[in-house]
Amino acid sequence: MNKPSRSDMQSDKAPILPAPMKPRVINYQVNDVCDARCVMCNIWMRERGPELTPGQFARMLSDDLFTEVKVLDIANGEPTLKEDLDRYYEAALDALPNLREGRFITNGFSSSRALPMLAKVHAAYAAKGVSFSGMVSIDGIGAVHDRVRGREDAFARATETLFGLRDAGIPVIASCTIVKENVYGLHDLLDWGAENNIHVRFRVAEHIDRLYVDSSNAQIRSFDVQETKHLVAFYHYLIHFYETSEEIRRTYHSILSLLTGDIRLVGCPYQNATAINIDCEGRFAHCAPRGAPHPLGHNPSLDLMRYEHERAEIVEKHCPSCIHDYHAEWSIPETGKRNRAEQARPALYGRPIALESMAETPHAEAAPGSLTHIILAGWYGTETAGDIAILAGIVGQYADRHPAARFTLLSLFPRYTALTIHDLPDGLAKRISVVDYVSEEAKFAADEAGALIMAGGPLMDIPQTEMIASLFSYFAARGRPRIVEGCGIGPLNVEQYKNNVIAIARLATQISVRDHDSAARLRGWGISKPIGVRDDPARDYVRGLGIRWQGKDSKVIRCFLRELTSEYPQAVTSAQAEDITAAFLQRLLEQYPDHAIELLAMHYFPIGNDDRVFARRLAKRIGSDRIAVPMEPMSPSEIIERMSTAAFCVSMRFHSVVFAHTIGAPFIAVDYTAGGKISGFLRDAGTEDRCFDFQSLEKISMERIGALTSMPGTVAGAAP
Repeated sequence: MNKPSRSDMQSDKAPILPAPMKPRVINYQVNDVCDARCVMCNIWMRERGPELTPGQFARMLSDDLFTEVKVLDIANGEPTLKEDLDRYYEAALDALPNLREGRFITNGFSSSRALPMLAKVHAAYAAKGVSFSGMVSIDGIGAVHDRVRGREDAFARATETLFGLRDAGIPVIASCTIVKENVYGLHDLLDWGAENNIHVRFRVAEHIDRLYVDSSNAQIRSFDVQETKHLVAFYHYLIHFYETSEEIRRTYHSILSLLTGDIRLVGCPYQNATAINIDCEGRFAHCAPRGAPHPLGHNPSLDLMRYEHERAEIVEKHCPSCIHDYHAEWSIPETGKRNRAEQARPALYGRPIALESMAETPHAEAAPGSLTHIILAGWYGTETAGDIAILAGIVGQYADRHPAARFTLLSLFPRYTALTIHDLPDGLAKRISVVDYVSEEAKFAADEAGALIMAGGPLMDIPQTEMIASLFSYFAARGRPRIVEGCGIGPLNVEQYKNNVIAIARLATQISVRDHDSAARLRGWGISKPIGVRDDPARDYVRGLGIRWQGKDSKVIRCFLRELTSEYPQAVTSAQAEDITAAFLQRLLEQYPDHAIELLAMHYFPIGNDDRVFARRLAKRIGSDRIAVPMEPMSPSEIIERMSTAAFCVSMRFHSVVFAHTIGAPFIAVDYTAGGKISGFLRDAGTEDRCFDFQSLEKISMERIGALTSMPGTVAGAAP
């Protein structure tokens, strides 16, 4: 089967859809002024111009063109500056026979102005069985929102309005516009929403012509790689753990696509003219962000048709790159892509694993010719810093041996992985293509590649072991090399997942693991072929950086902590582990009063628990200004640089132990794996005395910490 071209698989252009006879949604800009000074909008610079009166608005809506309108949005500048705003809503209620919903958005700067006005509209709409709801713009907590909105008192005013609307029984949520200024305040806003029972929706600021913003605005869609990585992880959190509306989740997927350099994935009501934009002068546009205004005369339907070519031009020129949060179904190209992915799924992952009848494949070295195109599997897509370092080590190793080798990296979350490989050395990153495990591209790669490598991550109690086993079976059926390279084995307490790992080991043509405990587990399960024990692949990457510890005079203790999860059952619960960890940090603060503590993340992705969320919870609980939680994602090399200048490290994430040991940084290790990979690594390294489980951490003396880290002894009054 010949591999199709990209144009065969998906068009990069949104289709130009035929327009219906009548719009269903009106987006009405009731005025063109605002009392905010937002960094992403220049509408506040304009003087007030001509505006339709409520009577003129009613007469315009009485035209037959609008008889199918179901939704009225009133927005633009700040609509509540219009003293008779309620009359516009009421005019629509009288003029539009099929109206089902009225909506508003406000900056909330004046609760005394907004509350009675919007409450009056809500009552009028409720009396006729029409819903009425809206949003208050909240772009961050406190000073963050104030900076985005350009007013010192913006947050206090907006929240007063938001809570007032909610208490009046008007359905309302918070709406956050993401710009460069507030990128790292989004988690604070989510926490605030949870504390106040306020739902928050998130949009990314777009260049919108009617807001008089030119393309040079540095706040709009100008995120650097680390900011983008942070946003991609954040939107994944919203999709998987926060937002309940499937329609909104589709939009968030589309935002992810656009943030990572791809195209819009959902449609838009302007694309097929189910929506119409009308400004305060009564002019229409085929698109709210990009449409040019044109007068609506005595025959509005004819006026729309006269400028239909503009809608077609916008669909072709602007729609593929538009990140504005209009909600719709998947686009036609995206629907096709998803359908083709589902067709590829059973071929790659539909092979049943029959362990009882599966013979073990003998060891066989891969022929050099089979290693020119390699598929890498390893659950990448939720990368920790350690996973990225593993990837660098393995790709570097094979690239050195096979200079022409190229790699297809399978990922559960390819948009995130495509960003994390930026952290690899340039020469390695350029060799790697990232594709979704379930995709047409993965099927083509599997048919073309000469070898499959399970690359460095743990084979443990997670359901994705079934996918890996099926891939190994797929390659075995074709007689191609299947390599387990530098992996850890376990924990494996779930029989199904253990059987998947045994199947992978039986089907493998070569196996190496990263510690002797992993090799012993495989031997115990009957694997007889040679099993190599090698350095963790990440160590090759770390050594290549040439970084060594130089923090003898540092006044910062750096901790790399993670939340205890169910994959690692042990004597303490997750809550107890958190209590012990918080108490330990408090003891460190008391023991070393001249030192600060940084809680650094090695995992920034919500699947698998974002370390920053746990760190923020610990810091809030302890309440010391000597504890910092940096929110900016760091590359493995940046993390290792921070380790190298720490007084000492408290390492809990497995690869924080590997990193610290490799660069010679003093550290203690908190073994969340209950005698698993951390103790296995340290035992092989001859430094098992640095390993403490949670119960030991609770009892450890500060003298012991000092002895292991070359820090001074206890201070007077410090806890023993």
